Amino acid sequence: MELITKAPKGTVDIIPGESEKWSLVEAVMTDEAELNGFSEIRTPVFEHTELFLRSVGDTTDVVEKQMYTFEDKGGRSITLRPEGTAGAVRAMLENGLYNGGYPVKLYYKTSCYRYEKPQAGRLRELHQFGVEMFGTAEPAADAQVIAMAMSIFNRLGLADDIEVSINSIGCPTCRAEYRKALRTYFEGYKDQLCETCNSRLERNPMRILDCKSPVCGEIAKGAPKITDYLCDDCRAHFEKVQTLLKSINIPFSIDPGLVRGLDYYTRTVFEFPSKRFGFALGGGGRYDGLVEEVGGKPTPALGFGLGLDRILMAMNEMGADFGNDAKCEV
Repeated sequence: MELITKAPKGTVDIIPGESEKWSLVEAVMTDEAELNGFSEIRTPVFEHTELFLRSVGDTTDVVEKQMYTFEDKGGRSITLRPEGTAGAVRAMLENGLYNGGYPVKLYYKTSCYRYEKPQAGRLRELHQFGVEMFGTAEPAADAQVIAMAMSIFNRLGLADDIEVSINSIGCPTCRAEYRKALRTYFEGYKDQLCETCNSRLERNPMRILDCKSPVCGEIAKGAPKITDYLCDDCRAHFEKVQTLLKSINIPFSIDPGLVRGLDYYTRTVFEFPSKRFGFALGGGGRYDGLVEEVGGKPTPALGFGLGLDRILMAMNEMGADFGNDAKCEV
């Protein structure tokens, strides 16, 4: 037998024997979201490109290197979604979900598409479970979504392998001063930074902190820390989040270099790195300016995304018990 083609590079078939595991994991995530008052939303697999240019940020790796963008037959620029938040914000506004009152709490199971080198747990078609909460600025909301994610990991038997890393990247006011300090610092290393980071130096030096180049990463270790530049409001918010996490017995560490890969984040950001595998199984944070950027009224918001591919890989490697498959006997 000779197939006319195989699955595109960076994609996988989820076949019987594996699909049951995916269904179990998705059921746990769905149950946790609904217990916390979230409702499901399903958005299109592609959007107008400007949505991602405006929201994700034109200096991010996602926009500069990874988006699947093309012109449709009507000459419109279309992009396969590289992440779930921007489409959820657009759908929330376009469908007037805020008319039912805030907070608006949504969850989704979705596929995202990024053109990058396929590797373990990182595919070009990646599967994600995400939650978004609109209309609450309280630090308690930050603690709630982190606790939700940790409850999911606990129910999946991964809690002992997961750490919580948090940081605050401030608001536009305190970030302005921080960017000046970063620019001054990185100017001294212009001849060592990669070409991409040199292009970001003037436009958005914070993106250099997220560069995957080992050389740039080593330089970034000595960069000024955002936590030294937080305004009083952002500092108070971040301290309250820490107090709340301690009160519900969720251990965490503060990572001053954690900025997340997308430009829309503000204040609290977090990731869930795996001790065993050395990469994060998910992450998220606040994006208090994104709703306004997409065209709505100023609305505080936050959320997270969990990587299903990585979570299933971790569970398989750790010998997780997925239970017995129900099969037809007659």
